[in-house]
Amino acid sequence: MPSMPVPASSLFRSGGFPTSPRADDPQGNTADHPGVECLRWLGLKIACGLTPDDPVLLRQHQLATEQLIGCGVLAPVPAQEQALRLLYATAHNPLLPWHWRLACLDQLQRPLAALVALARADDALATRVQRFQWCLSQSPLKES
Repeated sequence: MPSMPVPASSLFRSGGFPTSPRADDPQGNTADHPGVECLRWLGLKIACGLTPDDPVLLRQHQLATEQLIGCGVLAPVPAQEQALRLLYATAHNPLLPWHWRLACLDQLQRPLAALVALARADDALATRVQRFQWCLSQSPLKES
């Protein structure tokens, strides 16, 4: 019996920002980090389509995510999964302008590529990434 496809929204459930506390931050002070606040604000602007004529915002969000990972503020896997969920959900929100949704869909490649690289050492992550790729390939976008 073939397995039922899993909705992409349920594939990555590692929570929102901040991600799990770093080993060197047991109190979870990443929530107070100004970079995490900036990332939250950028994510909100993306999800709500507040500036749909500014695709640079999508690149800024990914760069901020990568910088926070590089500085050790965020854990790489949950942060990239969160970025992937944000872009996927925004791309599939029919209430947002069509061109914004397509821009979000185009930007999925970066966090997805980062997760593919991280998945080389993590079989569970590799399975989640593979399922997401399948869901993405089967996901029809409808013009609003």
